[in-house]
Amino acid sequence: MEYRNLVTFLRVAELQNFTQAANELGYAQSTVTFHIQSLEEELGVVLFDRIGKKVSLTMAGEYLITYANEMMHLETSIRELNRNMEKLPGTLRLGVVESLLYTHAERMILEYNKRYPHISLEIHSNSSLELMEMLRGNNVDMILFMGKRIVDSNFVRDLITRAEVSFVTSVDNPLAKKEIVDFHEIMEQPLILPERNSLYRRMAEDVAAHFDCVLQPIVQINNTAMIIDLLCYGLGISFLPKYLTAKKIKEGKLAVLNVGSGVHQDYYIQLLHHKNKWVTPQMKGFVSLIEEILEPESCL
Repeated sequence: MEYRNLVTFLRVAELQNFTQAANELGYAQSTVTFHIQSLEEELGVVLFDRIGKKVSLTMAGEYLITYANEMMHLETSIRELNRNMEKLPGTLRLGVVESLLYTHAERMILEYNKRYPHISLEIHSNSSLELMEMLRGNNVDMILFMGKRIVDSNFVRDLITRAEVSFVTSVDNPLAKKEIVDFHEIMEQPLILPERNSLYRRMAEDVAAHFDCVLQPIVQINNTAMIIDLLCYGLGISFLPKYLTAKKIKEGKLAVLNVGSGVHQDYYIQLLHHKNKWVTPQMKGFVSLIEEILEPESCL
């Protein structure tokens, strides 16, 4: 079995397009077609359904991906026998939501560069939904985001850890002195929230719906750092994950409001890659690093 045919197969499976695969591999499209046909003839199965310009994996093709990735991994291991990981060249394209970039980027970038100085790190910041679309289109190698637990057959989860989300306000707010706050008391306060397409805004609206309320913020801005600054200045209440507010809470500038069971919903920080993506050494190195930074729950 030709190694190059497997490489071509994985690239076509990832891109779902013969022409794009040919461009990335530096082949003529006819060469890509020949590689796939040779592989199909050798295995005696059809690997792709070709309907018009659309290309999709058959069941046999889905099975082959697992074995082909294992062979690629073995090939890489053999080639890297005499090389150290620290000297491995390449690029890692990482998609990260803005809030995690704000809180973890400095340590993440500095430590990754320290461990793998020859690897170029490309970071793209976007919303969770847009990052998942980027992952589907092979515009990034991995995505790190926060939200509901993702169960999608197209994605492989490399890491997951719980993310506590709560209503927070200035320690000088009278509500911060109360052991338990009625949600309707929060609704009477000025609300500072991200814009409607933001994950945290949707989270807050889910909580409000539990109490049959509609949110009417006085400030809407897709900048979590600005929201936290406004809270510290004493302007209103917001709904944010603990990893964003922990530092200000520790400094005694912000306080968490205990609203009750309606707020305790399950949210997670997750790291994903596409199922058709060969897990490169660059990606494995990042998984190891982010496990140390986030300390994921081993039971998830």
